[in-house]
Amino acid sequence: MTILILAIGSYGDVLPLVGMARQLQQRGHTVTMFTSAHFKELVHKAGVTFVAMGTADDYDAMANNPALWHPHKGWRLIMKRLVSSALEETYALLKSKIIPGHTLMVSSTLGFAARLLQETHHIPHATVHFSPGVFHSAHQAPKIPGLPLPDWLPVAFKHRMWKFLDHTIIDPLMKPQLNRFRQQLGLPPVSRIFHDWLHSPDLVLGLFPEWFAAPQPDWPPGTHVTGFPLYDEAPDRVLPETVQRFLDAHPKPLIYTPGSANKHGQSFFKEAAKASQKLGRPAIFLTRYPEQLPPSLPKGMTHFSYVPLSQLLPHAAALIHHGGIGTCSQALRAGTPQVIQPLAFDQFDNAARIQKLGVGTMIPKRRFHASTIAGRLEGLLGDAHVNTQCRSLQNHFLGKNHLGESCHLLETTFGMG
Repeated sequence: MTILILAIGSYGDVLPLVGMARQLQQRGHTVTMFTSAHFKELVHKAGVTFVAMGTADDYDAMANNPALWHPHKGWRLIMKRLVSSALEETYALLKSKIIPGHTLMVSSTLGFAARLLQETHHIPHATVHFSPGVFHSAHQAPKIPGLPLPDWLPVAFKHRMWKFLDHTIIDPLMKPQLNRFRQQLGLPPVSRIFHDWLHSPDLVLGLFPEWFAAPQPDWPPGTHVTGFPLYDEAPDRVLPETVQRFLDAHPKPLIYTPGSANKHGQSFFKEAAKASQKLGRPAIFLTRYPEQLPPSLPKGMTHFSYVPLSQLLPHAAALIHHGGIGTCSQALRAGTPQVIQPLAFDQFDNAARIQKLGVGTMIPKRRFHASTIAGRLEGLLGDAHVNTQCRSLQNHFLGKNHLGESCHLLETTFGMG
């Protein structure tokens, strides 16, 4: 079977599907990965055939836009990009690689081009969602800034609210251009794009476990949750020597990262350095964009561009981050307490779930100051219940291969075994 995998987004969206592509190849399938040219080396290192969508400069231009990390402007920016000429280009690229009767498509949440090809060419297709915040449920609504829909509200009321938001805010951003392209393809118009259309009718995979987010009655039919993918390029590697030396000299550091694609974390790192000094604790700052860091780091603090969290977090006292689902899951597996400053997208919902599980706390951006960070960290690290809960949740990861389960489900659903 030829499998085409379409990954739209940042490292948190691409890495899990690179891991899936790698495992599917090991299971004997021919796999081609479609994603930004920014990730060319990442895909090649996994030994997977790569097709670039757009240039690395396109990716950088998006990451350079400060609106990307605004709770309301960020998703608008992404949505407009999705229904630009990039959609037609991606559709054409995917179409050129299809072998009728022998092709399966797998796409991330925003893989609209694959969803269109499923309709025009009847190609089997699985939609993969990395976090539960994608599902606009009226039973257990995700936590979205400016949209307080607590669980105790009547389901009928929340259903009407989602319908209102679809028609007044979400659809108007995408529907005109998307339906224009659909008309060119001979397809009927669609509405309630995020509520209904983007989910494949063949198979929807949620790459998170039920104990993190239980499936709701109004999730799309055919949705299966399989567990966190946990792929970060380092299943068999040891820590780099420079990292190990720092850990030997400074055990149990605080780990800070505002997200792999975040180029606007100056305030995050400034307050992080002050908080670590206030606590008298060592710290590691993770970012591929070191220009965000303070001009000089105090003693006991250092910076690395990238260290696989699966290798680093078992040595950490706590993780302070943006709330990306991949980062959350790595901390859960390592049993590491979390302080989350959510910025946009699904991060608010992920943070709320981490807080509800009793293994972390959330600080709004407007309150992300050294004194608040230090106070929350002192509370977490001194709380025996938090430590017990962190260790308890680690048990869910023992002996699990969630990516393998996802690949097996693809094979059984589409008769690939």
